[in-house]
Amino acid sequence: MIDFSNAKINNYKYYGGKNGGKICINYNNEDYMLKFPAINNGVKEHEYSNSCISEYITCKIFKTLGLNVQDVILGTYCLNGNTKIVVACKDFTTENVVLKQFAELKNSQVETSKNGYGTELSEVIETIENQSIYDVNKLKEFFYNMFIADALVGNFDRHNGNWGFLINEKLKKIEIAPIYDCASSLYPQITEKILEDIMNNKKEMEDRVFVFPTSALKINNKKINYFDYINSLENEDLNKALLNIFPKINLKKINYIIDNTSYISIKRKTFYKKIIKLRYEKILKQSYEKLLNLSKR
Repeated sequence: MIDFSNAKINNYKYYGGKNGGKICINYNNEDYMLKFPAINNGVKEHEYSNSCISEYITCKIFKTLGLNVQDVILGTYCLNGNTKIVVACKDFTTENVVLKQFAELKNSQVETSKNGYGTELSEVIETIENQSIYDVNKLKEFFYNMFIADALVGNFDRHNGNWGFLINEKLKKIEIAPIYDCASSLYPQITEKILEDIMNNKKEMEDRVFVFPTSALKINNKKINYFDYINSLENEDLNKALLNIFPKINLKKINYIIDNTSYISIKRKTFYKKIIKLRYEKILKQSYEKLLNLSKR
């Protein structure tokens, strides 16, 4: 149980994003972005959502898939006499290396006159294919691997502002940034009481697999349904990502991560394990086996 309350704060470093407050602290002689839980508007039972828990567990799961993801530590922080559950995300920027959102790269393609934060999938792929600062195939592979991983945990907010690049302008070097900002995964606004109602209702559980959450990405201005799009097998690059990521999913490892996460109830741990298994089986496994069967014909 790590209490970050006495950690030294860097008042000269700030972070963007809208999912909860963020400060820069120094922990073990390294900079971390300390994320506070987002306000859970409209929910009377809790003042705050479980976004920090979602961030922590999702990043740990992504690491088991072999993905490059930010390092995270779960802990607490006392603020105005109230103790909050927080997640410390290791800062992967330095004095010479800055984070640039994919949206900024999209904005730079002025000949298209497209909004950098617009989430039409065709525009995202067009930007990837037209840019010249990173290998197109590797960037596309990273993007679709992340899409499959997000489908497993039900991330509803992976947009152009929460993935990107680490750029050293002085040395003219660029690399894809570790995956970050995963707080919109694993249904962060569900309260304890609602959890029980959902788990006791087969339709409610299946709705959270087949109906929502959707991806933040869109096709023809409609948000992508994870099951429909992956199971359609119509995107060859996405099919490749499915073949790559699915065999790496280990439910025992994922359950171990959940069981050993502090600050959450057994009920919530049970929900996480059940919903991930359901999404694994109904969205990814079903699509993976369908793809393998087609390849044998």
